[in-house]
Amino acid sequence: MSQEENNIDSLQKARESHLIALENLFSKARALVNKMKDTQEENKELKEGIKELNSKITDLKLQLTKINSLCVLKDKEISDLKNLALNKDNNSNQDKDEIKSRIKELISRIDSHLEEAETHEEEYD
Repeated sequence: MSQEENNIDSLQKARESHLIALENLFSKARALVNKMKDTQEENKELKEGIKELNSKITDLKLQLTKINSLCVLKDKEISDLKNLALNKDNNSNQDKDEIKSRIKELISRIDSHLEEAETHEEEYD
């Protein structure tokens, strides 16, 4: 083999080695691009999930506010009825019994609202 043939052979081996290295590099680059696309898709799904959860949290807060408002109104109504019963000495027993039954009814409704709120809260936990 002459020097020129050795040089050509070395050049071809270097070229083959270079092509193999480029193929490996492109393969790794494709893998990274695919991984990046998968990660971006996963991030998008997670962001959508967060938006849905925030929406549910907002809805639950509104429900809780509504229930709390109802409880406050019922508590006020109970207090008003108690005051009415206590302040009127000339109320008949029938009036007092009606007021007492109304108070019991309101308390029972408040309890059922609170139980319902607890049930909703447990469902979302």
